[in-house]
Amino acid sequence: MNVTLPNSETGISQALDLLRAPNARLVSIFGSTGDHHERYVHYLIDVNSREYRMFSSVVTGPIPSATPISPAAAWYERELHDQYGIECVGHPDPRPLLFHENWPENVHPMIDDVTHVPWAEGQYQFLKVQGAGVCEVPVGPIHAGIIEPGHFRFSVVGDTVLHLELRHFYTHKGTEKLFEGTPVIDGVMIAESVSGDNCFSHAVAYCQAIESAFGISVPPRAQALRLIGLELERMIAHIADVGAMCGDVGFNVPAAYTARIKETLLRASTRFFGTRFWRGMAVPGGVTRDFSSADTGEFGRMVAAAAGDFAEMARLILHTSSVQNRFESTGILTAEIARQTGVVGPVARASGIRLDVRCDHPSGRYRDINVDVPLYKYGDVLARARIRIDETAISMRLIHETLKQLPAGSVLVSVPLSENAEAWSAVESPRGELLYWVRIRDGKIARCHIKSPSFQNWPALPVAMPGNIIADFPLINKSFNLSYSGSDR
Repeated sequence: MNVTLPNSETGISQALDLLRAPNARLVSIFGSTGDHHERYVHYLIDVNSREYRMFSSVVTGPIPSATPISPAAAWYERELHDQYGIECVGHPDPRPLLFHENWPENVHPMIDDVTHVPWAEGQYQFLKVQGAGVCEVPVGPIHAGIIEPGHFRFSVVGDTVLHLELRHFYTHKGTEKLFEGTPVIDGVMIAESVSGDNCFSHAVAYCQAIESAFGISVPPRAQALRLIGLELERMIAHIADVGAMCGDVGFNVPAAYTARIKETLLRASTRFFGTRFWRGMAVPGGVTRDFSSADTGEFGRMVAAAAGDFAEMARLILHTSSVQNRFESTGILTAEIARQTGVVGPVARASGIRLDVRCDHPSGRYRDINVDVPLYKYGDVLARARIRIDETAISMRLIHETLKQLPAGSVLVSVPLSENAEAWSAVESPRGELLYWVRIRDGKIARCHIKSPSFQNWPALPVAMPGNIIADFPLINKSFNLSYSGSDR
């Protein structure tokens, strides 16, 4: 989708006015610099779950905060200040988000030289919950498991959580800065590195943005193969997530069984496409690999068998009373809070919010098919597990139908690389709405913004914790299944 940027500060007031409407949802707020080094702020808003609208303005001083209107803006505006030095007046929490205590004040990576940044010493002020019997329990950033770093600070009375505060971005990679000056074709590899378990979603979103910028029509066969890869990635993620939730409640047989099913699908990817996680598959203009008519049948049978095995195991999981006891009414995220925080993906759909890019903003092959969107209204761990179980079956059917109607023809067309252009594209990744916005100058990326579903959903996790016991935190956290790396982009 091409973008025209207005050079007027009225874009801010227009965006804030639209955010007050009941049918508007904030997608992202981000900054950029223009061709003459002027700073821009961009607001991307979804209207009626049908139309993305971009509002952009040159920034010469402080701007009004959108957070009092839409709490979903809170992290975006804190990031905007950290990266571009743009102050959002009226923001309820102006603390740094990305920067830790060793980062100096008034150094902003997207506009300043950060080749040699002096070491600083500061202090991050956590919220203090006071009262009789209140204790603080810090967890992380170093964890016992093989996971990325994140700090969780609990305020508890006995085992009951009163408040949870997050502190992340210990491994912020500066990916959006890394894109600057990168040739368009080389940007795919950077996109794939943002979140390792969703690398194909990132690659497709990036490629579609490039294709939209240059008006490229991707061959139908390539669009079909992309759909197969996206749905296979969703299946693998959801199967692993449900198994991990079982592991957190000590139900080890399904945890081990789902790991076996996941490995079966990864090996199928390796056998037919030469890559476990579909790295190197998506490129601007299509895909790099194809498979024969004989292979489609065997690949489809392997996917169907894995989905059948998982469906059988899912029935056992959902009908086990001890699992029901731990999953049901745990970590509830109400529909009202889910809307205020702007959550996306399975987390939103488990709270009764029907958001799915495949239906609301379809691209590629998704324009020609119908996608079922399961919904649950309870917003607890059980609902988030059931969403993933249902969506795994839906993904299997989409793969099966696409394989049956796989178009003939080429899988790749050339892309012009010398023009100037701007565009965005969104896909429904396993975690939800993933969007790339690119600005291209002379065949190189001048700016690439990544709207990550994990960055969107992390602020909602603490809201689901109060009233639960601290021992249920690993389970609640796993039911959200948010990516540290995808947020630390």
